[in-house]
Amino acid sequence: MNKTFSIFLLVLSINSFAQKNLVLNSGFEMELNNWRGDVAQLSTFDKKIGKASAIITQYTGAEWKAIDQIISIPKNAVAIELSGWIKSDAIEKGKNDWNTGKFDIEFLNAGEKGIQNESVASVSGTTPWTFYKKTIIVPTSASKLRIMLALGQTNGTILFDEIKAIAISQDELTKSHEEENAKRNPVVISGNFENKFIELTNGNFENGTNSWRGNAATSNTTFKEGKSSLVLNSTTFDWTGIDQIADVPENATSITISGWLKSENIKQGKDSWNNGLLNVEFIGIDNKKTSDDQSITFVTGTTDWTFYTKTVPLIKGTKKYRIMLALGFASGTLYADDLVVSFK
Repeated sequence: MNKTFSIFLLVLSINSFAQKNLVLNSGFEMELNNWRGDVAQLSTFDKKIGKASAIITQYTGAEWKAIDQIISIPKNAVAIELSGWIKSDAIEKGKNDWNTGKFDIEFLNAGEKGIQNESVASVSGTTPWTFYKKTIIVPTSASKLRIMLALGQTNGTILFDEIKAIAISQDELTKSHEEENAKRNPVVISGNFENKFIELTNGNFENGTNSWRGNAATSNTTFKEGKSSLVLNSTTFDWTGIDQIADVPENATSITISGWLKSENIKQGKDSWNNGLLNVEFIGIDNKKTSDDQSITFVTGTTDWTFYTKTVPLIKGTKKYRIMLALGFASGTLYADDLVVSFK
């Protein structure tokens, strides 16, 4: 076989594997084969794609009713992209937040012992067919994944179709972050700066949030250096953040951004970049971006103080940069301290 053609086939197979759905019988075209549990039925009248969907109905009793499937996680996967279509009818909201229609997952170790639970979708009331998608980082000790489709101790009707789990490599995750980050439309600098060179200031937050735009607080009990740190907190999946704009020195060819971050129970939002984040934006003449935004890091879950640094080449014509610290449509708490910017 031609060597070039062999390489092409190898690359093609790798790309195909990367997009392979790990869920068997994901569209319920083979009835309920590969799914465990006897509480669901097949609906051939109400489906989103194909010939059928799975339906779970409960009129009284508000018991836990679910079907599940356990799949193996590929060794090179750092994240799993979960998605699916869900429709609901008169699902009652229970006394607990999880008493809803549910698309949940549980990470398991090799012995199928539970490690971590995550919600992909939680549905109440009556809703039309709706597509849900969420990318979740794989815990280091996880080797299997359990997908659960359920009525979580509540009454009503829920339908599922085209349930997918796609393994994501580190390169794919990084690329996804960059692409999603580039889609946002953050505010850019405007105004008259009187030709005065502006440097990043108060990166250690010893002077509160002076020099930073946005609503935030500082903590004098949790910090890495000095006597205080920035703290961002949100209980809702909104954008919560601060930013600062400064000048790029003339003839600079690269920028290095460094800092310490700590997180507490940060829960990812709908998209893969909806986490705690440290980003930089580059601005040229007439407030136009000179390149895509760059992510210094994304932070999820609970982490101790961790040092992050990244060096980024500067596109010719870049006049200013904008540092952003935020909970990007995620919930939880993010701390930041001792942010430093340098140039070459």
